[in-house]
Amino acid sequence: MGVLTEGTPLSWNEIAPVCQVYRSYALSQLIKIFEKFKDHHGDSFLWGDELEFVLLHFDHSKKRVQLLLKAHEILPRLVETNKEIHDDTPSIAWHPEACDFMIEGVPCEPYGFLPSYLNTVEANMTLRRKQAQEILSEQSDCEYVINMSAFPRYGNGQFIYSSTQDDSQEVAKKSTYYPDELISPNHPRMKSVVVNTLARSQSPPLIHIPIFRDTSTPSPFQDLSFKQTKGFRDDHIHLDCFIAGWGCCCLQVTFQAQSLTESLQVYDQLLPLTGIMLALSNACPIWRGYLTDIDSRYEVLFQTADDRTSDERERSTLSSRCSPAPFYLSDEHNHLNDISLDVDENVVSTLTKHGMSSTLAKHFGHLFVRDPLVVMKENLHPEDDTSSYHFDNLNSTVWNSLRFKPPPLDDDKMGWRVEFRPMDIQITDFENASLSVFMALLTRVILTYGLDLTIPISQANENIVRAHHRDSVRHEKFYFRAGGDDGESSLMTINEIMNGNDKFAGLIPLVEKYLNESENINSDTRVTIGHYLSLISKRAAGILLTDASWIRQFVMSHPAYKQDSVVSDEIQYDLMWKITQIANGQDTCPLLIQPRMKTNTQLNPE
Repeated sequence: MGVLTEGTPLSWNEIAPVCQVYRSYALSQLIKIFEKFKDHHGDSFLWGDELEFVLLHFDHSKKRVQLLLKAHEILPRLVETNKEIHDDTPSIAWHPEACDFMIEGVPCEPYGFLPSYLNTVEANMTLRRKQAQEILSEQSDCEYVINMSAFPRYGNGQFIYSSTQDDSQEVAKKSTYYPDELISPNHPRMKSVVVNTLARSQSPPLIHIPIFRDTSTPSPFQDLSFKQTKGFRDDHIHLDCFIAGWGCCCLQVTFQAQSLTESLQVYDQLLPLTGIMLALSNACPIWRGYLTDIDSRYEVLFQTADDRTSDERERSTLSSRCSPAPFYLSDEHNHLNDISLDVDENVVSTLTKHGMSSTLAKHFGHLFVRDPLVVMKENLHPEDDTSSYHFDNLNSTVWNSLRFKPPPLDDDKMGWRVEFRPMDIQITDFENASLSVFMALLTRVILTYGLDLTIPISQANENIVRAHHRDSVRHEKFYFRAGGDDGESSLMTINEIMNGNDKFAGLIPLVEKYLNESENINSDTRVTIGHYLSLISKRAAGILLTDASWIRQFVMSHPAYKQDSVVSDEIQYDLMWKITQIANGQDTCPLLIQPRMKTNTQLNPE
């Protein structure tokens, strides 16, 4: 999660007086990055994915499943395992995440530009799961690692399994349901983010999630633990701390462009797809043990990552640190930046004087209105002119749906990158590989055919709002630019966007066209990609379910469900065991993946 630097975190009271000094260091580093890399051309198209995993403990005798606080124990083992790899097996980089029941695994080396790399993604994801599971299985046959966007009863009842209890941290503070022991003990950066978000905002967050109203759901539904809390709402679930949202898992994909100009093009064309892909990846219908009326984690992140004071929240020009991408970056799309946001005009002026385009400078001007949330005592002042630590740290503590990532000053091998961040993690490696490979192919289609998918920022933001709605793939329409010189957008279904209509060919047919015109795609890779595209096509058409719709259907058809929106321990146990079996290939789910969708993926490109 961001820049994982060791050190002694400063408190908010220590950070506040040095914010401007810190930003000045960050700005100086950004200028050096721009001057060094602005004319850099010819970087290879490289890309990679990031998978976040959840650790679980099953008690089959009691039909109970709990979050396993063991990441701090297994991460050193995983790191050592990959240091010892000497054959052709790819190495995996493992990182801590916000909570001690989460780990993140990424390929040590990015995927290359050759088509055969597309047939390695799923195998690499399976390798990550296997590595973690093997270490867990050494000590217990009741511990599992899975991909799950949000643990259903996270924050409800006895949802933690831990051999040690640490009540000494007092980091999250004031939370009714989320104890401090959830926070990764070996992640000082995350502890600092949690406590400084609370300190800067001067009040704990209160997150509202609309309840799903079933036939026996009380009316009004009242989350009684919060009834005396300011901001309480009938018919809503409430969460009350940063880690309530940051205990969720996501799927992120990062693309390296050949140049600064190409990276701006990729960023601008992916921005309108954030809401579309969020809807297609929806996987979070349950919060704190209740069925809700949303299907994704992202709105919860918007609310939990909010460090604004009450005065700042009254201004519509400053958003949460986790929010939809605020700007297009290319001058040609500046007219579509139709939402007014706070910008540091001095930063904009300084950057334009150094040759940066006004629209890109505006993007960074908005970034620099943020205060640093994490400052390590040892890194407060730069030691030399070769590090971009201060800028990277500031950039990585704003969690928008897209992240623009300039090259680090001290690494000439790394280019301009775009990180695509909205998608919920999926249950299976096949689904995660499908979405990742599709996005990689889509970037190639965009650049090859010069697609212009841009729509006004306000419409892109509205798409993200609609994507959260229950079963949005089948029941919502989204703003989308279907072509034509007028640049007008129209409301379209996900099915029309993906599979086409009489005015638009469809993104999947365009990917198919690109593949048919490409050379050097071996048969195994082509079959694999065909299955991935089929999954997305059928999900868009409503033939296959999103993970969220399947989870909701599983709960509502469970014999113990009482039509009251409550997901009990028993229901959760059966759901999570089913998911664990599906993810490990011990069970199937035709509503998610059709039986014929079989791939032959390899760890190394052929």
